Amino acid sequence: MQHSFDLDEARLQKEFGMGCLVIKGAHLWPLSELVWDGTAKTVGATFLGETQEPWDKANLLRIEVFKLPLAKGVLSERLEWYTRDRKKRRIKIADGQLFDWNMLHVNGFTEEWEQDAFPRSKAEIIRVYLAKKHAVIFRFLARSGTLLDHPVFKRAVKNIRYDSSLWVTAVPDIIDTSPKRKRSTESPLTQEQESEMWMFVRAAMKRLKLSKIKGTPERLKIIEQEVTEARNNRNLTHDEKVGLAIELGSFVGQSYCWDLEWEWCNVQGKEKGEAYCVCSPERGLAIHPVDWIFDLITDKKRTLNCVLTFNMIMAGRLPPSRSNSYSRIG
Repeated sequence: MQHSFDLDEARLQKEFGMGCLVIKGAHLWPLSELVWDGTAKTVGATFLGETQEPWDKANLLRIEVFKLPLAKGVLSERLEWYTRDRKKRRIKIADGQLFDWNMLHVNGFTEEWEQDAFPRSKAEIIRVYLAKKHAVIFRFLARSGTLLDHPVFKRAVKNIRYDSSLWVTAVPDIIDTSPKRKRSTESPLTQEQESEMWMFVRAAMKRLKLSKIKGTPERLKIIEQEVTEARNNRNLTHDEKVGLAIELGSFVGQSYCWDLEWEWCNVQGKEKGEAYCVCSPERGLAIHPVDWIFDLITDKKRTLNCVLTFNMIMAGRLPPSRSNSYSRIG
């Protein structure tokens, strides 16, 4: 499964492993996004550049690492895909030079590796390194500007080395670089808030007979039915809608705490005031359940997604978010 990370206000750690590679100096790469996928036999990463002129159009570094012989079939497919547009004639790359076999050679690979290199266009160079136990493919793409002076490419080829003892599939740490004044902070619920929350949870459980329903998704379906009825009830006053949102939202939030080990807390947002939330253990995700349910009640155009959101989190299908980012969902 691919995972995407926004790096607009973040950077990669100074050194990390990727498959059988050690990558140093990536904290200096000007990047906008990282896309990562890692398995027992392949690890791939796309580093999308956040660069100004002349590299302000699409530019990326793609690295794919293969463990052999397990990934032999996958490697063959990737090589076939890259080589199908291989130019048979020598062409000039964006730097105005005829392509040379040594261009963007990665210093960490010695002559012991079987090597290949070719341009797919003036804006793209592919480099392939093959050995008995591993294979690595590099894709350098810059739709504008030069390839050889690209601020990511020129650093990468100098600071990537091979380590046969490694096989790292985990995503490297993403370091938050946003200004401290913008970061979200949290505090625990007060005793009064916690007592009120449990009062509303018990009220919802009793009124809707939720204790007789097995499984959180089935209980959340009942909540969605309540929201639908409220949407269609033209006689509900604003205060009644608020009261219903507090009751149903408290139950929805506590459901995440029961099944996903989330926690209630007060979150001081980056721009807004303090909010009453449930947050994931690493604080990457946050839900404002009362606001969420109130929005669902008052906006008929919004999709009823209580069950869907819970199931996606339970199945690990949401894109990962940075720890302590309190990314709002729901």
